[in-house]
Formats: sequence, structure tokens, C-alpha cells
Amino acid sequence: MADIVDAAPVSGEEFAVALQALLPDLPVAVAVSGGADSMALLHLAHGWLKRTGDAGALLALTVDHGLREGSAQEARQIAGWCRELGISHTTLHWRGPKPASDVQAAAREARYRLLRDACTENGIQSLLLGHQREDQAETFLMRLGRGSGVDGLSAMAPVRQWKGVRLLRPLLGFSRLRLRATLTAERIAWIEDPSNRDPRFARVRMRGQLENLAEAGISQERLAATAQRMRRVRLALEEATSELMRTAVQWDPSGYAALNLPPLFAAPEEIGLRALMRVMMGVGGLEYPPRLVRLERLYAWLRQSPATGGRTLCGCRIVLRGGRMLVVREMAAIGPELLLAPGQSGTWDKRFQVWLGDAANGLGPAECTVRAVGSDGLSLLRLRDALPQNPPPAIIAQAGPGFWQGRQLLAAPCLGYVDPAYFAAESVFQASFAPAIGLWPDSLSNPANV
Repeated sequence: MADIVDAAPVSGEEFAVALQALLPDLPVAVAVSGGADSMALLHLAHGWLKRTGDAGALLALTVDHGLREGSAQEARQIAGWCRELGISHTTLHWRGPKPASDVQAAAREARYRLLRDACTENGIQSLLLGHQREDQAETFLMRLGRGSGVDGLSAMAPVRQWKGVRLLRPLLGFSRLRLRATLTAERIAWIEDPSNRDPRFARVRMRGQLENLAEAGISQERLAATAQRMRRVRLALEEATSELMRTAVQWDPSGYAALNLPPLFAAPEEIGLRALMRVMMGVGGLEYPPRLVRLERLYAWLRQSPATGGRTLCGCRIVLRGGRMLVVREMAAIGPELLLAPGQSGTWDKRFQVWLGDAANGLGPAECTVRAVGSDGLSLLRLRDALPQNPPPAIIAQAGPGFWQGRQLLAAPCLGYVDPAYFAAESVFQASFAPAIGLWPDSLSNPANV
């Protein structure tokens, strides 16, 4: 493998071309761990903004996971480097209990959440990430080892819209050696994370195999190029799935879906499986796709002649009715209740955006709890003769959001019900179906993995 001294530093012009191709919105934030890749990104981005006269349009964000001794000192070191350059810097802390297993995955999820929240709070739409070419190759090999399909083997995206923030990866075309050569040429320090040499982690072990693979003719460049080709295949499959969804799936604002089975089976099996995945994720409020083997079992069951009974999967209840598959929320899987004060909004069950209006003229409640309508709520509505003229089946109606005060049901927006005491304040109680993960390709993936 070439040494740093043999690698050419990344020039400001090269970086400008790579970044401008991603159409960043100013101001921008950059995630800085203190490692060589993120420090190179910080300095290249700072140099680019200085040349364009926008040096103040950069915010550096460092996440202190609190997982090892010295992490707080490293965050302070990064903050000091940023002060020397005149770059605004914020340290974000991962608070609360830490998991005993799969710590890296949990830390990654927390990191992205903290970074996204910081961007939102600062009115920043573009977040720069320091993934480079070897990261592509390592990720490809790790997923290959897990038997991943097209989605898992496709490359990390240079641009990804995720929960209101655009994730930009301008370094994907540059090698780790070239980034380190950039820092060395400018006498810029960086922090070596000891976990990057810890063989307990799969990525570290995979990194150690890349040199052996290169000797066998499987270079990092070829692995990254293969990942890019797999990404093209993935995008084509996603578009075909979107077309099937438009013709075969009907979404209901009360939070369930109906899928026509004939067009599902007329499509190629891969497209049908992808459509099932999106339906399950939407109704179940999932952030990550279910395991493929579980979807394959569901698909095989649906193709039986005839399929009988029902199934549960991914927090969803599946019911067959007249050639259609109804997918509704499983009551046992519904998330915790949500307390709202007047004027507050929030996300309930990772599926509904709910809002409690101000108590104008004394018509609205002081506060209430959002939880499922449930069987208790349906019983109350029946006693009050308050169900709609053609009510949905109970399995659908009871899974919708209800606004409660103790045992008193104030409103069930999906059923068109508001307590008569608040008849003049119907708009006080609002709920809209908005799953945590989108129903279309741009948001179907964990940002750390695409």
C-alpha cells in the first residue's frame, strides 16, 4: 500500500468541484470527530468558504458519546482548533444510559440524531460528512459478508435528504491516504481514535483485509465502483416499486393501507417484496426495513390458493379481505402515550403528527394525553352513538390516536369525533398520518448506511 508521502494532497480546486456538485445550501455544518478524515473535511470546507467570501457560514459539530475516557478532552481539543481558525463549534453530548451490546450501532444512531437536531436548531439544511473511498469499500465487504442484497451492497449516497437535513459526502472520491497527505502538507493535527485499531470491531477487521484483497487484484477502487453500480440497480428497483405502489396500494389517513394482490403478484417478485417492505414500514412506523426472510415468508403465504387466516409482522396486523390485503397497526405494538399541553405538537407511535391547539375562549382542554382509541374508546363512542355512519372495522378504528383526559375521550380525529363540550373547537385536536420513515425511496434508509 502506498505511503502518505507518495500520496498527493487534495487541492482546494478538487474539493470545490466535488462539493459544488452536491449543491450545498449555506450555511453548512460539518461533523468533526477529530479523526483525519473529518479534520481534512473541516479544513477543505473552511478553505472553500474563505475563497467564496462566506467563511462565517460554517458550523463544526462534535459528538461526545461519553463511551471512553478522554472523549471530553478530545472534544475540547477540537473546539480549540476551531477557535484558532475562527470556526464556530458546538459539542453535542449523548446522554442517558448506554446499551450493553451493539454499542457502535447505538452510538451511530445517537450521533446522527444529535447532528440532525443541531442543524435544525441552527437553521442549517446541509450537513457535511467525512466518508471517503475506503469507507465505501469496507462497507461493501462487511455487507457482502452478511449476505446483503442489492440495497445493502449499494454505495453510500453523495447526497441524501434525511428528516429535513441534506447529508452531503464530498470526499467519497478521495482516498484515506490523500486526505492524510492533505493534513500532513498543511501541518494540521488530528486525533487517532484507538477504537479504529481494535480488532473486536468488524470494520477494523475488514480494514485489515483490504491490503490482502488488493494483492489479489480486488482493489478499493474496484470495490467502490461495484458499490456505485449496485446503487444504480437499487435506484431502478426503487422506481419500479414506486410505480407498483401507485397502482396497487391505497393509503388511508387513519393509518392503514390496503394492497391489491393481483398487481402485486403480476410484478416481479423483487418488486413485490419491496412494496411489502414499504407498506410494513409505513403502517408499523419502522425506521429500518424488516429482515428479507420474513418478507419472503409473508409473500409466499399470500400466494397460497387461497391464503387463510391472518398474520402479524413488524408491528402490523395483516388481514385478507376480498382479494385485498389490509395492513393495520397491531395494538400490542403501539408506542407509549404522549402528553400535550395547549399549543404543543409531537409525534405519536412514530406514525402520527398530533397537535393540541390553544385553549381559546376556554373551549380547549388544559392538557391531554394522546394514546390509542382502543376498545375503551370505541365502547364510549358506541354508547354516545358517536361513530361515523360507515365506521371502519374495529381493528382499524381502535389503533388510531385518541386525545384523552384520564378515562375521558376528548377527541378521535380519525373517526371525526370531538367531545360535545368542545364542539366549537374541532380544530383544537389534530392528527395526520406521517410515518417516521417515508413511504418513498428518498427516506427508506438509515443515513449512516446510505
